[in-house]
Amino acid sequence: MARIPKLTTTLAYDRYMAGQRLVSSVDREWRHLVLRSYLEPVRQDLLEAPGLRDFTLMTLASGAEHLERNLGGTWESADMRVNDLWFVPPTPISWRWHSISDEPLSTLHVHIERDLLDSVAQQMGLDASRELSLGDAMRFNDPLIAAMLAALHRAARDPADSRLYVDTLVHALAAHLLQHYSSGNGARRGSATRPERLVPRRIRRVTDYIRANLAEDLAIAELAEQAGLSSFHFARVFRRETGETPHQFVTRLRLEEAARLLRATDRTVLQIALEVGFENAGHFSVQFKRGYGATPLAYRLRG
Repeated sequence: MARIPKLTTTLAYDRYMAGQRLVSSVDREWRHLVLRSYLEPVRQDLLEAPGLRDFTLMTLASGAEHLERNLGGTWESADMRVNDLWFVPPTPISWRWHSISDEPLSTLHVHIERDLLDSVAQQMGLDASRELSLGDAMRFNDPLIAAMLAALHRAARDPADSRLYVDTLVHALAAHLLQHYSSGNGARRGSATRPERLVPRRIRRVTDYIRANLAEDLAIAELAEQAGLSSFHFARVFRRETGETPHQFVTRLRLEEAARLLRATDRTVLQIALEVGFENAGHFSVQFKRGYGATPLAYRLRG
């Protein structure tokens, strides 16, 4: 058997997994995060994996298993069920497991770049020496993290979901982890920088930028730059000031422009969908009906 290195990259980590890969975000234009899901064997007598620099969480997407891990020469175990979470330490580790359910056994792996965590920690005013730590618990439960991982999993399976939506989720996940699971969450470098208000002039600047780039796959960093804020502070302040997340706001502007084009032009539904930034006509139609109570064609006929 080939020797397992002490450390590897997130992209290379896939080769050490035992299961059949079902979903991967590697080919998507996601930033700061890699997500993969696997259909796992019902029994694995030994899986050895190297350490990772990126912060890594795993959860069960389906089924249930008796999972064992070996850290530092000692085996420990826990029964894992859907939405149970476990942290993958940044050191080499050995695993073994067997299914305890009739359901297919599938796992979700989420790797968050350390650079993003460092950036968000700085914006939150956390001490530079802090480390994300989940203690010695092999299994933990956090409904909010489980919900965010499930949302990211859905986004990875749907090519129509935008980068802005994923960006917002990733920043929220990083902030939640740092706030609740950082060993330095009580040690500040001073007070965190208080996010500025988004005055109407800045909101107009963001809105104008969105309208001028509706067809683009917008990223939260682009909008934050227009507002003169960091990505972390922008996401928080924007919702506070507008009542919508950046993704909800952009979707609404896209639908408003689509409605105008349906009324004022004879362009096809597909042409309009692409012009306002939707991946395809099907996704556009679903979103339009959700927002306007009618399909694009029915809306056009209604005048």
